[in-house]
Amino acid sequence: MICRKSLWALAVVFAIGIGQYGCTSLPPSSRTAAVHDVKIEEALSTENLLIQPGDEIRWINLRKQEAQIEIPNLKAEDLACEREFSNWMGSVREVVVLKSNESASLCFKKAAVVNYNVRVDTALAGTKKILPGAIKVGNPMPQ
Repeated sequence: MICRKSLWALAVVFAIGIGQYGCTSLPPSSRTAAVHDVKIEEALSTENLLIQPGDEIRWINLRKQEAQIEIPNLKAEDLACEREFSNWMGSVREVVVLKSNESASLCFKKAAVVNYNVRVDTALAGTKKILPGAIKVGNPMPQ
């Protein structure tokens, strides 16, 4: 009986430790205090952004329906901050679904070109519209 209690206590402490590690992996806001908003409506307010490393890109869904942001090959080591792009364990996700009036954001650490898509419902039932976008972080081309 005592062995079971200590095993249970060890499992609880381990679970809390993993949860704390996942929640502290990346800061939630910009490193440079510069925030660039991308408003999702019938189109994107800005399709191409030129930003500096550490700037925050914030996607805001101003539609009544959900919007899905897809960033292929998104990696935690490329990010300086993130909000809503991670799961409960702290792992970075490539796809985020925003409900009406919700937002999500990312900050990139180094020069790169990041292409992404936003999928939104159309007036035709069951069909989606793809809104492409690109983020140029710093000077991604070597000189």
